[in-house]
Amino acid sequence: MEMTNTSNRDANEIRLLNSIIEHQPISRANLAKLNALNKTTTSAVVNNLIEEQLVFESGIGSSTFTGGRKPILLEFNPKTAVAISIELGQNYIQSCLAYLNGEIIHYQEEKTALIESDTIVDTLKGLINQHLGHLPETPNGLVGITVGIHGVTLNNQITFSPFYDFTELDIHGCLQSTYQCPVYLENEANLSAIGEYTFVTDQDRIINVNIKSGIGAGVIQFGKLMTGTHGRFGEIGHTILFPGGRPCPCGNLGCLERYASSKALFRSIKERMDIDFIEVDELIKLWHQGDPIITEEVTQFIDYLSVGINNLISSYDPDEVIINGMIFNRIPALLDLLTAKLNRRIAQDTKLSVSRLTDMATIYGGIAVVGSRYLNIEDLKLQGDH
Repeated sequence: MEMTNTSNRDANEIRLLNSIIEHQPISRANLAKLNALNKTTTSAVVNNLIEEQLVFESGIGSSTFTGGRKPILLEFNPKTAVAISIELGQNYIQSCLAYLNGEIIHYQEEKTALIESDTIVDTLKGLINQHLGHLPETPNGLVGITVGIHGVTLNNQITFSPFYDFTELDIHGCLQSTYQCPVYLENEANLSAIGEYTFVTDQDRIINVNIKSGIGAGVIQFGKLMTGTHGRFGEIGHTILFPGGRPCPCGNLGCLERYASSKALFRSIKERMDIDFIEVDELIKLWHQGDPIITEEVTQFIDYLSVGINNLISSYDPDEVIINGMIFNRIPALLDLLTAKLNRRIAQDTKLSVSRLTDMATIYGGIAVVGSRYLNIEDLKLQGDH
């Protein structure tokens, strides 16, 4: 079982590696010109990258109009190493082993998982070991593990979660000492934003809004995740929508997620229809049939959510806001309803979109975190078909 720690790279290695990733396939001459380096320095750095098997020579390019030797082209080797990414939901776990470009090697999902503090470390180790059983032969092995948490994290520790009490548990330390590779604990909405930034969007300033049992927003500016002093940056779900309103596990009254989360929507529908349970497929079917209760409740849900989205746009002025929620993923037309509710004078220059990564966004974000840290490239972009 091969595992490695994050490599140390000098500034020129990072610059040239990032340029190769962004402009591949690219010749050494164009790489030198792009980075204002001489050919000798560029060649030496490229040779080091090839020796580490981070870069490979992919073919022969075309000669210039003056003729001469045809250049050898360079590309990033996405299979230089692998990552493990895990999302701990309220009552589910999904995880994968993947190459750094997001190509998944092995995937696991447990839809009705029992997540408890006295068993979670053993559960995580069991998952990781299952993935390691599918570990392919790569030049640099396993270079990191990311665990996505539905709650607030700071310095790889959990400081708050509305769903499970892990605040006294050092998941990071337990896993890192066992597997001898970097381990990262991060909020799931933050990871979703990182996944969208790395693998999908071409925008530089984005906000990803996850609408699940709660509501969280990941905010990224030029590859940098905004976390705040206490790790609470983007906790939009715990902004106040109705002062003195419904009690929230965070201690506030009237939080946005008590009215505009998926959980809140389903609760309100069940109360209105006087039923104990409703399937997502049934809700969507009734929406398309124009059921009056469903129409009214979903419209109200959009109205509440628009307040939070408008506040985000007003506060952070992003290039793009990406909505990731079960209802939006299944009924993309709801994006038009949300857009119509926003203050267009404030939001008119901000692109709104529905996530392409959907319920895998957190998982892809975990892969991206490992890749970014291992390659030492903060604004890593590895866009492809995901």
